[in-house]
Amino acid sequence: MWPVVSGVILYALVVAAPLTVSAFQRPANVAPFLIELATRFALLGFTILAMQFVISARIKWIERPFGLDEVYRFHKAMAVFAFMLLAAHPLLLARGSGHWELITTFGQPWPILIGKLALFLMLVLVVVSLFRIALRFEFQKWRLTHNVVAGLVLAIGFTHGFKMSGDLEGILVRGMIGILVVFGALAYVNHAFVAPILARRHAYTVTAVRQETPNVWTLELGPPEGVSVPDYLPGQFHFLTLYRERGLPVEEHPFTISSSPTARGWVASTIKESGDYTSTIGRTKPGDLAAVQGPFGRFSHVLRPGESDLVFISGGIGITPLISMLRYMRDTRADADVQMLCFNKAEKDIAFREEMTAIESGDHPRCRVTHVLSAPGDSWDGETGLADRDNLARLIGGNMGARSYYVCGPAPMMNMAIKALRELGVSASKIYYERFSL
Repeated sequence: MWPVVSGVILYALVVAAPLTVSAFQRPANVAPFLIELATRFALLGFTILAMQFVISARIKWIERPFGLDEVYRFHKAMAVFAFMLLAAHPLLLARGSGHWELITTFGQPWPILIGKLALFLMLVLVVVSLFRIALRFEFQKWRLTHNVVAGLVLAIGFTHGFKMSGDLEGILVRGMIGILVVFGALAYVNHAFVAPILARRHAYTVTAVRQETPNVWTLELGPPEGVSVPDYLPGQFHFLTLYRERGLPVEEHPFTISSSPTARGWVASTIKESGDYTSTIGRTKPGDLAAVQGPFGRFSHVLRPGESDLVFISGGIGITPLISMLRYMRDTRADADVQMLCFNKAEKDIAFREEMTAIESGDHPRCRVTHVLSAPGDSWDGETGLADRDNLARLIGGNMGARSYYVCGPAPMMNMAIKALRELGVSASKIYYERFSL
């Protein structure tokens, strides 16, 4: 808990520092209230904007206490907040000075014009990022565009602020803002260029490709000679960039680690064919190379050692972090009780079925597996339905509030399961999940 609190406090102090110093160095009543407020909003908004490059750069000591999914959601929320502050800046200036032509015309000096350009570009960034899926903007193209435009906004905003803001006349505030901009730029360069180059230089080799279901594949990866697989927790994920030649795409994507941390010398990810890129995953061959960055995430039972009565709820490929946890429990002979509820569409979609049966027959962990199909065939005589309230109440049974729940699957399934658990009286603090969406 303390790393989370200290991380939040540190971020707040860094963001507020230039604003605080500026407030003390400027004499009182030098400008009307609305103009002063506009200046403060712009300074705070720009500071947050500079920090966006830092918090999104996958820096381990920033990500570790929160989980990368939470960091990215915070990144999105702060982008909206920064835009609101920066958008209020010209409105308050125009209202405070009575010069509405600052907004309505383009006949101003170039520093004001580039400020308008930066604000417009940031509006586009925020809107497209929030509605990327609805706009059907392909992820890789969006990420490249987002990074380039965000860098332009930072550079243009920095230039506008130095030319126009009285707050930046003081050398101390100038220095603080300059340090933040440089730090943000270095974080971006490391994340976008240096880290990928180093990962490619120390690329892993695909040692095995195994088909789990008609459209799900496991890739086993071995590190280069002299390099060890980084320690990871069961349930975490990493970023993979596959180099396969044969005209196959080269893209970076996050995939859950499905192997157990006890499997030293190799690491595996299990991937479903679900998009343009992943539809080619079955064409991966032993000997292909993969740049690996990670691990990331906090979706792991080992982070909560005091909880040993667990319910795992998976939907489709969402089983991957949960099978990693089960494998780790088996390998370490964990003293835990696990009820595993696997929701799939059809029987052919059940991954790791035989392995889960084998784990169920052992005594560490004490495990009970139930497969539930939403579109079963005529030969299926098991459970059917969705991860809704009635099914979960019936399958889990009594004493629901005393157990801990790990939920992973497609977003609609997760929303349904989490809502059902809450309606059944399970505390939100006992429900663990990651919503990893860039």
